[in-house]
Amino acid sequence: MKKIRITVMRKACYPDLMEKYENSMEHACDMEEGAVFITCGEKTPAS
Repeated sequence: MKKIRITVMRKACYPDLMEKYENSMEHACDMEEGAVFITCGEKTPAS
């Protein structure tokens, strides 16, 4: 299998949409811009 590199390019937050749902959350994503993950094939990358 080939190695795949995933890079977080940007994060978006839409408070108006988050408020519409019953289980709204304050921090929808804990990833940082520039974070890099490497995976092989269909395996989930380690965070």
